[in-house]
Amino acid sequence: MELAHFPPRQPHDIALPWLIAMKGHPATGKSAVAHALAQRLHIPLLDKDDVKDVILDLPGANDLAYAVMWQIAETQLALGLSVIVVSPLSYPSGYACACEIATRQRANFLVVETILAETVWRRRLDARVPGYATHKISGWEAMQAMLCRYDGCWQYPIAAEHHLVIDTAQPIAASVQSIIARMERA
Repeated sequence: MELAHFPPRQPHDIALPWLIAMKGHPATGKSAVAHALAQRLHIPLLDKDDVKDVILDLPGANDLAYAVMWQIAETQLALGLSVIVVSPLSYPSGYACACEIATRQRANFLVVETILAETVWRRRLDARVPGYATHKISGWEAMQAMLCRYDGCWQYPIAAEHHLVIDTAQPIAASVQSIIARMERA
């Protein structure tokens, strides 16, 4: 069989490639929305935590996990493939890196920031079983301690043309549709 018989799947009315960077605190729905979007658009998904799970015992595992995620994302874009990356994107340096990659690869770029009302977010965090993952936050108190350590660093400016904020209290399908609608307007 020739490969020409199997054209790549592409979503309708969306110019490719896209770099979609999910941003948000733990338990705000980043991964759930990203997985649903990747399935809907048939594009690769790279989750920083998937890398970190494998290299957790290495020195500088978090920074290394980001470096691996961004390198693989850039490779996918260079191949003309859209890609979704999932991470908290808590620091402005992560946003700057994503901007640079999108620019180098001439890719469309969107940061999808997930938010929740505090009561819902608190419930989700408290529902996580402590220790379910060695490096993931469980519980509201642990999240508050992390936010204190972050000292507001996650509240950096993102260019309006790159930014979509979604409340993940809505159904996942509605979140996915909001993202696709934004991509179609680009």
